[in-house]
Amino acid sequence: MKVLISAFACTPYAGTESYFGWSAVQCLAKDHDLWVLTSGRNRPDFDRAQAEGLVPSNIRLTYANRFSDWPRNRMKARLQNWTEYRDYSQDALALARTLHQSVHFDLVHHVTIATWRISSPLWRLGIPFVWGPISGNERLSLRLYTSLSLSAICFELLRLLSNLVSRNSPSVRKCARQAAHIFATNPETEILLKQLRGRASGVSLLSPAFFSPSKIESFTAAAAGRDWQAPLRFFAGGMLEGRKGVALALSALARLKKQGLNFSYHYGGGGPELDHLRRLADRLGLRENVVFSHWTGADYLKELGDSHVFLLPSLRESAGLTMMETMLAGCAPIVADCGGPAHIVTETCGWKIPVGSRSSMIDALADAIATIDRNRELLQHKGSLAAQRIATGFSEDAYRRTVNIIYLSAVTGAETRETTRIPPANPA
Repeated sequence: MKVLISAFACTPYAGTESYFGWSAVQCLAKDHDLWVLTSGRNRPDFDRAQAEGLVPSNIRLTYANRFSDWPRNRMKARLQNWTEYRDYSQDALALARTLHQSVHFDLVHHVTIATWRISSPLWRLGIPFVWGPISGNERLSLRLYTSLSLSAICFELLRLLSNLVSRNSPSVRKCARQAAHIFATNPETEILLKQLRGRASGVSLLSPAFFSPSKIESFTAAAAGRDWQAPLRFFAGGMLEGRKGVALALSALARLKKQGLNFSYHYGGGGPELDHLRRLADRLGLRENVVFSHWTGADYLKELGDSHVFLLPSLRESAGLTMMETMLAGCAPIVADCGGPAHIVTETCGWKIPVGSRSSMIDALADAIATIDRNRELLQHKGSLAAQRIATGFSEDAYRRTVNIIYLSAVTGAETRETTRIPPANPA
């Protein structure tokens, strides 16, 4: 098929959202001719990628060019990103119509940004429109705002307001109803999209994170030689925001340190909460136990191979790419029982902490960690099942099969009622 891909965030060299965009483009190009509409901000990366031979010949790139230099303040940069995406959405239809006049696409697929709050205008092209995987309906319980910094509380309140406004947006509802199919990242968003669409058919689950055979091999190889009897080493990573629940993890670890637990906790990534969490770690007496840094390439794989547990009770998470990579490396996860992680992690391959009050979650985290420390055989067993869970349930081949089924049904006019790529929450 000739497919127009809308991927505002898409580059071979960046993380999470851009990673999802580029992964989807790479994967879908194996079966289709692609024209990719993306932000002009990504042009230097794609010039480099084309020079390095990373862009197949059946991927053609078109850029929307309204963007400006990033501000140094991370919060301002995040708000600017949303402004640029709004501008991109306004420009995308005219660019797509110009392309469609000469190419005559079979289908258009919006991949990133993966949010339901801003609609895509591309359903107006008059050809089948696929939306997603998209997310954004995960909610952070008001009871847990006490674990956030002031800036994080302000951001979450703004997000709540944005959700209320977007739910009643005519353009969002029109987009949901006119799409041939919508992929949701997690069940919370799936429920909302069915409401906005006005029917359950044509909405299904699909993870934006998936792994090629070579990536599966590289991450699983990192686990070779891990010492399961060494002092516990915890790992987490990603943009360091209040919603990640790191403050809860630190509080549980501080309690266990007083009880004699020997451990280290390594967090890979920066973000607006970094200074706040460093100060918290110092107040809790964890300066010697907690490392905030950044690892890439071989250093990142080594870090995963040296770790035993992925510890991140994120209170609002759409999927969890770093979690999935760490699981592939044989680390058992400890996550909050909400959002994407709750539907990726099973009780057989990890620990899911019930979402409750701040004190109850700290208690549950401390109990799970104490159990792990006492029973290393159980930890090793769950780590093995965690790797199996990701390698078998979230492969590139499974993603391709699922999307191609939807593409075929969309162009033939047969709406698919249920296509889910997230395996059910039973033993891995």
